[in-house]
Parts: sequence; structure tokens; C-alpha cells
Amino acid sequence: MSSRLSTNAPRTAPELFAEQVRATPDAVAVVHDGRELTYRELDDRAARLAGVLADKGVGPGAFVAVMLDRSTDIVAALLAVLKTGAGYVPIALDDPARRIAHVLADSAAPIVVASGEAARTVLAGTDTGACVLHLESPETEGLLDACDPAGSVYSAFSTSVAPPPEDDSTAYVIYTSGSTGMPKGVVIEHGALNTYLDYARTHYPAAAGRTLLHSSVSFDLAVTSIFPPLIAGGSVEVVDLVSLADGRALPPGFRKPSFLKVTPSHLALLRRLPGECSPSEQLVIGGEALLGAALEAWRAAHPGVSVVNEYGPTEATVGCCVYVVEPGRRLEPGAVPIGRAIEGTRLYVLDDARRPVPDVGIGELFIGGAQLARGYLNRPALTAERFIDDPSGEPGPGRMYRTGDLVRTRPDGELEYLGRVDDQLKVNGYRVELGEIEAALAGSPLVDRAAVVPSPDDAGNTRLTAYVVGAAQGAVDAVELRRFLARTLPQYMVPAVFVPMADLPLTANGKLDRAALPGPEAAEPAGTGVGPMTPEQELLCRIIGETVGAEQVGIDDDFLALGGTSIAAARVVTRARKAGLQVGLMDVLRKRTVRDILAD
Repeated sequence: MSSRLSTNAPRTAPELFAEQVRATPDAVAVVHDGRELTYRELDDRAARLAGVLADKGVGPGAFVAVMLDRSTDIVAALLAVLKTGAGYVPIALDDPARRIAHVLADSAAPIVVASGEAARTVLAGTDTGACVLHLESPETEGLLDACDPAGSVYSAFSTSVAPPPEDDSTAYVIYTSGSTGMPKGVVIEHGALNTYLDYARTHYPAAAGRTLLHSSVSFDLAVTSIFPPLIAGGSVEVVDLVSLADGRALPPGFRKPSFLKVTPSHLALLRRLPGECSPSEQLVIGGEALLGAALEAWRAAHPGVSVVNEYGPTEATVGCCVYVVEPGRRLEPGAVPIGRAIEGTRLYVLDDARRPVPDVGIGELFIGGAQLARGYLNRPALTAERFIDDPSGEPGPGRMYRTGDLVRTRPDGELEYLGRVDDQLKVNGYRVELGEIEAALAGSPLVDRAAVVPSPDDAGNTRLTAYVVGAAQGAVDAVELRRFLARTLPQYMVPAVFVPMADLPLTANGKLDRAALPGPEAAEPAGTGVGPMTPEQELLCRIIGETVGAEQVGIDDDFLALGGTSIAAARVVTRARKAGLQVGLMDVLRKRTVRDILAD
């Protein structure tokens, strides 16, 4: 299966943005909490920051790490980095300090653009040698004020502009889960980003209206939420959908988006949010497998919206394969197809010998074409393993990416996603490699050996179960292991269930026999932890128990291990608040125990 390469090389993101600034300088470009910046004002802020970065030596070939609170400056900072010709390295503020330190050290970014107390605290304890620009500090504000965008080569209105980035220069580096125990950086060049934006500008016309930037910029879903609107005259509203679902009022002047990109896990959240948060024209869904039942529940309330199931690993620049569900079109039960290649992409379904699989057969998906990443930062061996020669002889880069995804071509030519060849999967839209979690577990003095296995919960969400052999055959303390892992892994990578094992079952050739592992129900019974010690803890334990159907809940029992889901968490929050407890949705989903949820 292949698709035609574009004959005209698209211009870069900073060029296209500058063109839009000149075309609609007074249109609203970005909004946060009622504060609006026009295209001219956003360009001004980005040009000033680009000037400060350039004065500190940032230019083509450099990296700039970005760790920012939600604000209009998220968008301005990314644009500023691209204006200098450098590549940005986005970092989530709620990632563990060890993971952040690894990203900063691995990328060797000489400058970190930061804001907020969380970033200040983490960076204060991270010795990377990088210069930190805290945007809210008087010193940085003084530097920004001293920059005159009117005479800056980075201004859209300058008569002497900086040269645009080359196609083979880095636009951004996004770190994804790695099987060796540490995340790996995927290097995306401007040429690949240009190709995706050229497609998005044509096929996502609703992005010219209003969209919501709700995810961390460390997740490439944000690329679709930021750049297509800003090169098409649209506006981007920076919001926290979780806090809105948690009962926070809509921001002043909030407008219903015309365009929105989410993961399948967000669909349940959208159904709980006010209708103003769902798009009026186009919904793009990506990041993990999409089930028709979950989508139909949302479509029933929004029948006039066109839905796009967009498939694409980070290594193929956001999205390279789409399936469009027009209003009124009925979906079959089961998984929604991932569709066909977009312009500039070639897709191959190959067997173990890398031969084309017959029609309707199952094989591994390989991707070729203009949207491939350069490879993995500082990982030449892994790059050579995953980015291999493309034998097709078709125009474009002579490489293809081995996705590790199993697919099947339907009789109508559409591709269906069937799962992973290896142990990599998606949890809440984030890529997870089980090897990284297993490596983290192996670092605990309580653990001799461990295996991590995904399984669906009753709501169809992916739940991680850890099978653990205690050190020296000692007891497995699930509470302590969760706390240990939370110091090194994001919460979405911390297993919900821990099953103690005397030993791990092996196949005849000495490999882990995953089929022989017991089910998650073999875990120690939930609800037998330390009892509540305060009236507030007793109240919340009772609310959680009644919500998830557990007879007994201790203050150290994990909410997800008790059978909790995002919907159940929302019910807990509603009941807790009515009872006078100040509990938030993310408190329940991230902290997960009564002790931690109610901790000061």
C-alpha cells in the first residue's frame, strides 16, 4: 500500500506561522484563562524570547528544553525555539525527577525554558549544567523587555529575517518509553514536520477555527493542537480538561472548539464535560487503539461531527494513516480501522521474512516516506535496528520504520490494528514499554525478578499487572513497591496490581511463559491494608469502597487495584466534595491511595 509523494516541498512551521501573522495580525492566536494574544502579540513574545535564546548561543543544531506551566507561553516558547533554527525538547512537569534528569542529560540541552514552582523545584535538584530561563523571574523579564522585536530578525514583520530551518534540521525531540529502562529521544526533522503540517492544513479545515491544547507538549498529540491552527489562522485555547471535569468553571470567554484532538481514553472524559468542550466540526483521535463502542457513545451526542482515527508512531511524525468516519456513517463492532496512508507515506504489511503478506493476511506494519524521524538521539544501534532499508525503490527517503504493530488489510483496502508484535503498548495514549517498568522494578531491593503484563479492566482500559518474586523469597509489599516506582516512573506506568510469585514460569527455551502467569485476581486481596486513622480518611475509604464495590479499603490500598476507573474516580470526587472533602480527580487517579490523596 503506498501513497503519492508531494511534488512541492512545503515550507517550515516558523515560515508558515510568520506568513499567517502578516495576513491576520489582529486575529486571536492563543488564549489561556481568558487572556488572549493576537497573532502580532504572540509573534512579538516569541521573537523576544528567540532573541534572548540567540544571545545565549542558541541556533541551528542546538536543543532547547521546555518545561512550562499551562499558559500562552507554552506556544510562544515552542515558536521561539523554532525561529532560532534550534529544536525543542518538551518535558512534562509531573514526570519524576530521575526521568527529567535523564532527558536533560541525554539531550545535553544547554538551555531550559521553564516556569512554575514545580519546574523550579525539580531543576534545583538536577545538576545538568544547563542555563535555566525562568520566564516569570525579573531577570528573564528584563532580558525579554530589552529585546526589540521591531528590529529582530525573528519578527514576522522584519525586513531582514533569519534564514528558515533546513529540512534536515531538528524541529523537536520527543522522549518515549524505552525497553532498556530509560526513555529514548525520537528526533523529528523539519522536513518530516512540514509534510505532516501540509497534510493537516488541507485535511483538517476545522483547525482554522478554535482548538483546545489540553495535553502535555511532551506528547506529540500536542503538535496537531498547536501548529495546524496557527498556520491556518485559527486560535489555540490552552486548557486543563481534567480540572474542568473536576468541577472547575469554564474559563472566561471560553468558546466551543471547532477542532479537537484526543486519545480514545479522553472520550469518557469528554462525555462528562460540558458540551461546549466537544468540537463542532472535526474530532481527531490518536495515540492508541480505538473501539467503536467507545466512539459511538460520544457520537450519539455529537452526530454532526466528522471523526478521524489517526494512526502514527512518534517515529513517523504524529500521524501517517487515517480512517475518516463521516456524520451518519455506522461503525461495525470492535476496533475502528486505522485506514490508509496519507500523502507522502508508504505502508507495507510484511511477514517475518519481510515479504508482502497476501491480501487479508496478518503481518507487521512498516512505514516509509517523507515523515520518518531521523532516528533515536545518541542511539545509533537502535536506530539501525528500527529504521531499515526500504526495498521498494519508490521516491523519497530510502528507509522504512519497523513499527512492531500487527495489522491486517481488510477486503476494502483499509488497515486494521491488531496489537503489538513485542511488549510495547499504549496506556492512556502514552507509549509504554514493559521492559522499562520491569527494569525499574529490578532496581528495588525488595525484588528478585519481575514481569509486567497488560490486561483489560472491566471498562476496556489497559491495566498493568506486575508479577514479582521477592528478594530472598521475601514478602512482596505492594504499597512500598508503588512508592518506589513512583520515584522513577510516571504514574501511568506504575502497575495497578502486584501478584507475588515464588518463581516466574518459563518456556522450554528459557523465556518467560506469559501464558502460564496467573490472572490479576491472584494478587493479595485488596482492602486489607492499614485502616483509617482520621475521620477524613475513614470517610474517603468508605466512599471509595462503596464506589468500587470493595468491602474494606485501607489507607494504603491502590484505587486502581481495587477496580477503580476514571469514571469511578469522578464519582468518588463528586461524593467526597458533597461530604466536604477537597479532593480532585487527578488526586484520585495519580496519588491513588487514601493516605496520599489526603496528604497535605
